[in-house]
Amino acid sequence: MGKLWDAVWYNGGRGPSDGNNYWRRFTAAHYVYVGVMLTLMGAGIGLVALFTGSLYPGNQTSGVFISYLHEPLILLLNLLPGLLIVALVYFATGRAWAAFAVSGLIVMGGSLAEFYKMGIRSETLVASDLGLIGEAVDILPNYTLELTGRPKLVICSYILGLLFAIFLMRGKLKNIKVRVAGSLLTLAAIAALLPTVYFSDSVAAKVVNDHAGISIWVEQQVFVSKGFVYSFLHSVPDAFPGKPEGYDRDEAKAELDKYTDSGIDGDKKVDIIAVMLEAYADLSEFDEVPVYDEVYAPLRELRNESLHGHELSNVFGGGTVDTERNFLTGYPHSKEYRGVTDSYLWYLRDNGYRTEGLHTGDGWFYNRENVERNLGMEDYYFLDDFPDSNRTDEFFFRTLTDMYEGRDKSVPYFNFSVTYQNHGSYDSGTTGERAYLERGDLSEGNYNILNNYFTGIADTGRRLAAFVDSLRDRPEPVVVVFFGDHQPYLGAALEELGVNMDLGTEEGFYNYYSTPYIIWANDAAKAVTGGSFTGEGGDMSSCFLMGRVFEECGWTGSQYEQMNREVRSRVTMINTGSDAWVVDGRLVRNLNELDGDTAELIRRFEWAEYYTKENFSYGRLTGG
Repeated sequence: MGKLWDAVWYNGGRGPSDGNNYWRRFTAAHYVYVGVMLTLMGAGIGLVALFTGSLYPGNQTSGVFISYLHEPLILLLNLLPGLLIVALVYFATGRAWAAFAVSGLIVMGGSLAEFYKMGIRSETLVASDLGLIGEAVDILPNYTLELTGRPKLVICSYILGLLFAIFLMRGKLKNIKVRVAGSLLTLAAIAALLPTVYFSDSVAAKVVNDHAGISIWVEQQVFVSKGFVYSFLHSVPDAFPGKPEGYDRDEAKAELDKYTDSGIDGDKKVDIIAVMLEAYADLSEFDEVPVYDEVYAPLRELRNESLHGHELSNVFGGGTVDTERNFLTGYPHSKEYRGVTDSYLWYLRDNGYRTEGLHTGDGWFYNRENVERNLGMEDYYFLDDFPDSNRTDEFFFRTLTDMYEGRDKSVPYFNFSVTYQNHGSYDSGTTGERAYLERGDLSEGNYNILNNYFTGIADTGRRLAAFVDSLRDRPEPVVVVFFGDHQPYLGAALEELGVNMDLGTEEGFYNYYSTPYIIWANDAAKAVTGGSFTGEGGDMSSCFLMGRVFEECGWTGSQYEQMNREVRSRVTMINTGSDAWVVDGRLVRNLNELDGDTAELIRRFEWAEYYTKENFSYGRLTGG
């Protein structure tokens, strides 16, 4: 037993009175011991991270963590990074305690950040969030981070592991050749694994957790089901979007230069109020859903006197910001927008418009407080900007009315605002005060989910109609455009009713991605623009919707908007959620199915989009 202890309590070969030979006999044993213990500790780091990051909104059990134990591939992909960091730091420093300290801080610390972000914002922690660390630190004082079981596990595991390494894994690896070789081999393994395994979409398709019991349509659940470490590493390429294939900057500029920027004729300027409605979908379009007529009666009445159609989003049940930013920019492919970027907002400001908006949520949510400014919003307001604020549509439309009444009436006005009411999830345990659909054979839980959803939707419709009515007879020309951001996530309720949500079918595809849009104008706006603002407006991606407003107003727009309109005349949907297009009214899943001219049009548009994003045109408005 004493010899075993001597191997553990290695002192670098400096022996007692009988000389160093005794200790040298235990050097090899000591390094075997260190290697075994570091391997176990590295695996432990990964397991703690898996356990800590295995929660998602609505699930606070250990079921997902247990599911990992049934999926060897998921276990391996999540434990390996911690082990590699341990090895790299050990070879680089020669110290076991440093290897554990660095790997634990990165891997377990990341899982702890994921735990709190999921709890506070119901959002996953991805690589692009690293650019928001400063903002996260700034807003942390607004929250109380409770030290519950899993955070305590992380902290205790880290402290105990570090103390163990300091006192029971003593000594330093001194052989420089071994350290250099080990460092290089570990770096080579990391360099090989990241692009071929962790960043690979083909590998990601095989990383499936069949034991987690999650919905594949909910981003947070899919992320968690594959393990925090793997999912985070797989998100790294998305933080660095590359150029389109074959991109040529000069050619992209030449494409845009085929058009000439056109300002807005002063006589045609109208106030525009755009409202994106959280999870607002017209489920009465599905024959299988027995919803009462009153729920969507206000929508139908407004549709009869407006330009209307379906907005085809890229997202389902979440991802609001994708629809929002595509609408504001006209870009099919959304991004982080960490710097000033061309948009419809900047174009309107360049034509004398005042731009502002409202979201009945928090400024940090989707980083709106910064992104909206980068896209040209002069002022954007959140809940904490108002006393006695709340997330209801009653508060939203009342505040939106106050904003419009209090605007500077000497300049044209643009407002883009986003609701929060109707955000999921929807209570499956209680029915609500009144019924908005027939029960039929629906299970109790799914009936409750649908009825609670329709309770909010009915209220939204009434308030939206009242808001439009308040603008109807005003002398100022006003255009109102509103649309849903995405379909709601209703669990299995729609499937139980027999609604086709199968993305593999054309009907299911449209059911999955469609929400209503309406472009309404009062008589004063119709008079100055000459637009009718009635009838079928066609179905289109959110990136084309603002351009459709421009078209009805008789505005030509910027170079990019003119190209956007040319593309929209043939390609009405570019769906990045499932790589699909609608071309000449036909759903296309593979660009190889298109004729050469259409494929070339899409390619040129993608190049023009990238060029426009990277070359800000309105520096004169920012002093740049």
